[in-house]
Amino acid sequence: MNTFLIAFSCLLAVAYASQYPVEVIPILKDERTQDAYGGYTFDFETGNGISRQEQGSENDGQNSAGSVSYTAPDGTPIVLSFTADQAGYLPVGDHLPVAPVHDYVLPVAPALPYQRTDGGH
Repeated sequence: MNTFLIAFSCLLAVAYASQYPVEVIPILKDERTQDAYGGYTFDFETGNGISRQEQGSENDGQNSAGSVSYTAPDGTPIVLSFTADQAGYLPVGDHLPVAPVHDYVLPVAPALPYQRTDGGH
């Protein structure tokens, strides 16, 4: 009985999996280069508006910079530029959140009497 249920479940899974249409997105551009010194570039674009460019080089570690662009589900165009090097990863884009700016000065605690001299020594 268990064998029958497993076989029937597999048959149903195969039958229903093929009913979903698969949309093939064409690749409009795909260019890649690589040199012998660790440098590289690539640039590609798909038929649904996704594009990506990046270039990198070896310089005391891998340095790279590039951009990605696509259209969000709500129709907003998204463009993300980035650099990555010894200082870390730095993304830049209008869609990224920005930390609030503080409009006030943080108070400084007053010095205690023994801190005003040589520390009490």
